[in-house]
Amino acid sequence: MYLLCYIMIKLFILGVLCQVTTTLRLLDVQVPTAVNSDDPVWLNCTYDLESDELYSVKWYKNNVEFYRYLPSDDPPAQKYKLLGVYVDLLQSNLGHVFLSRSDLNTDGTYRCEVSAEAPSFQTERAERELRVYVLPKGGPKIIGAKSQYSAGDKVDIKCLAAPSKPPAVIKWSVNDDEAPKVYLYQLENIRHKNGLQASQKGLRFTVQPSHVLDGILKLRCTAVISQAYSMSSEEIIVGNTVRASGLYSSADGPTIDGGLSKYQVGDLVNVNCSSNKYRKPATLTWFINDKKAQPISLMHYPVAEHEGGLKSSILGLRFTVRGHHFHKGEMRLKCTATLSKVINTTSKETVIGGHQQTSGLHIFETSSGNNNNDKSTQYSWRNLLKTVIILFTLQLYIQ
Repeated sequence: MYLLCYIMIKLFILGVLCQVTTTLRLLDVQVPTAVNSDDPVWLNCTYDLESDELYSVKWYKNNVEFYRYLPSDDPPAQKYKLLGVYVDLLQSNLGHVFLSRSDLNTDGTYRCEVSAEAPSFQTERAERELRVYVLPKGGPKIIGAKSQYSAGDKVDIKCLAAPSKPPAVIKWSVNDDEAPKVYLYQLENIRHKNGLQASQKGLRFTVQPSHVLDGILKLRCTAVISQAYSMSSEEIIVGNTVRASGLYSSADGPTIDGGLSKYQVGDLVNVNCSSNKYRKPATLTWFINDKKAQPISLMHYPVAEHEGGLKSSILGLRFTVRGHHFHKGEMRLKCTATLSKVINTTSKETVIGGHQQTSGLHIFETSSGNNNNDKSTQYSWRNLLKTVIILFTLQLYIQ
């Protein structure tokens, strides 16, 4: 009896010590949100082993392993061929992986997994999105513009942007004012074999006298490429019997509220994702087991206003749990917050100059950075003056 009590006490003390013993912690996973094609890429996975020993560090792209580091192997670092992933082992070490270059196939979701040796066998993981951008090799083109227009004529032209990834967003303006939506018509993007797309948009309206300001009609097409420059996410992983291991969020990422410790088939998931405070509200996206949530499952809330002009976004997720939501007993709910900035803006401007009383109109195609308004106005007035002189000469000759 005494021996049995002694063993039970020892087991209790051991259990307490195991609970207070610190274990593996995943501190940060750094993956650039966006890179230009051909740029090199650093992938950094930072962790703290605490009292554990490292068993392995593995990197995956779209759930396919391409790099692993096992201290027990010789050599410890190994790479596996994967389309778009160009690992340089000489510059890679532990969880830090160097990709010597990038292309459109490099685009994807990158995950780092760190595993500890016995006795904990703990595994921590986190992932980030990487987007590859290809900037257009030149500005947009205005197609279909006539050499002259009169009041009552129809303008029917289109703007074609150079191929890029993502496709450019095209904007039209008439005399420096944004073109009304009723003037615009959308055209299907032109897809190229290399994966790039050339976007195009039409402009159609009837010329009114008010459109000709001082003898000038300006039609400008602008192509804008936007780049996500900040993307962060929080993920909760829950089981259908007990809470599964794995909860990761970045320091500046969004927060998930309302999740339960476990879900079963038939339960209602009702959670909200809130972004941090930014000058511009972040775009929030929900994923269920790495698949984008259906619009019917989303609950949209107004942007929250804060002091100093800061704003935060809120997006809810609500759905009934079904059997297919669990994979190996786990269901992963992830919310991603994305901020964007413009990295490339080009424009093409068509200036149709000339007074309505003159016999001809002239077109100038220039970049938006030049001051063409004054020059075009001077040119049209010279034409008008020349016409008046000719008419006055003819009148003298007739007399």
